[in-house]
Amino acid sequence: MRILLGLLLALSAWLVAPVAHADTDAGTTQVRAEQDEPRVIRYSVRVRGEIGRTTRREFRVLAQETYDDPRGWSAKGGGIRFEQVKHGGAFTLWLSRARLVPSFSSSCSAQWSCRAGRNVIINLDRWRGASPAWNKAGLALRDYQHMVVNHETGHWLGYGHASCPRRGALAPVMMQQSKDTGGCRLNPWPTPAELHRR
Repeated sequence: MRILLGLLLALSAWLVAPVAHADTDAGTTQVRAEQDEPRVIRYSVRVRGEIGRTTRREFRVLAQETYDDPRGWSAKGGGIRFEQVKHGGAFTLWLSRARLVPSFSSSCSAQWSCRAGRNVIINLDRWRGASPAWNKAGLALRDYQHMVVNHETGHWLGYGHASCPRRGALAPVMMQQSKDTGGCRLNPWPTPAELHRR
């Protein structure tokens, strides 16, 4: 009975052990544990209102660049990989004419971007022109685009709004940086504290 129990324990340990790979480099063998695959989140992209084909194509490409950037949500936990699909997915990323943003929810405004349920909505006016606070600071439009996609997707991931931790610190991406930074420095990416929050 002890022998059988010992064999079962050895077998169970073998089944859950990490898989090792041998990598040969200049005659030296290195063994590494297989890394966990990142969690895949599929999303689709749509538009609301009259938005040209070129703008739609550019939006799809630039949003995916934001999601793929190692400074973004892809660095959270064991890693997240955002995969764009033609239809469906876990959420829909929208580029919407400003006047139509409130059609997603009464809590959405024609002035800002928004998240309503499974819909992550980017306001076309903000996408093309950032915000007065961002422009006053002289930062690049592309950084604003990273920030707004990261911020609204952060809401979908379950994050609420954040405040400035201390004057001069990087603003959390979940701070409403389109409006004001409360003494923090504008920042388009999740902070380490945000990425490590459970």
